[in-house]
Amino acid sequence: MTALRINGLVKRYGSVIALDGLDLEVAEGEFFAILGPSAAGKTTTLRAIAGLERADAGRIVFAGQDVTHAPVQGRDMAMIFQTFALYPHLSTFDNLAYPLRERRVAGAEIRKRVDAIAAMLGIGHTLARRPGTLSGGEQQRLAIGRALIQEPKLLLLDEPLSNLDAKLRHDTRAEFKRLHRELGMTMVYATPDQLEALTMGERIAVLREGRIVQTGTPDDLYLRPADQFVARMVGAPPMNL
Repeated sequence: MTALRINGLVKRYGSVIALDGLDLEVAEGEFFAILGPSAAGKTTTLRAIAGLERADAGRIVFAGQDVTHAPVQGRDMAMIFQTFALYPHLSTFDNLAYPLRERRVAGAEIRKRVDAIAAMLGIGHTLARRPGTLSGGEQQRLAIGRALIQEPKLLLLDEPLSNLDAKLRHDTRAEFKRLHRELGMTMVYATPDQLEALTMGERIAVLREGRIVQTGTPDDLYLRPADQFVARMVGAPPMNL
């Protein structure tokens, strides 16, 4: 069953065309990766899906509803940003609780859900501390927790590992796959790193200048690249042309 369908999405910033008729389809419960170089349109795609950017043309359908022009609230999505976007003046507990307080969730339920998420992500010992006192890995798990606590149907991840060191990147890749396996949530993961895309994505869309040039499994892209651009993006060392 299709969870997310995008048809002919266009987004312009003045004379710059960030998305040029983008088409995309993501199955329910799928871990879907978007792979592309810098300025290919990855972040713009995720922000348009989340409702943070208004598309100039095209259509976004999620869970059977046309959400192209729907407000951010009520889309049943959450997004993890490259910079984590934590509130520096709030404790870990209050960062996790913030989305629930915005929804007027009862205090007892907030405490229960914060404790459960913190335990699942191994940050229960940091609940009284502020983000500035946490390690990079703890900040990353806090950002994940703040997204997951909303219990979204779709989780959007915008290059979430780019600010972590090599070991943390490896550990967090495994953490995302574990969460996906346990929660069965639909996830769309944007990255410029072919290793991340190939090891995490069940299917991968290769993005170039605002257009999808090929979509397929890691094996499809590696063994049967559609063109030289895909061949150069996928595989280490790169394909000999």
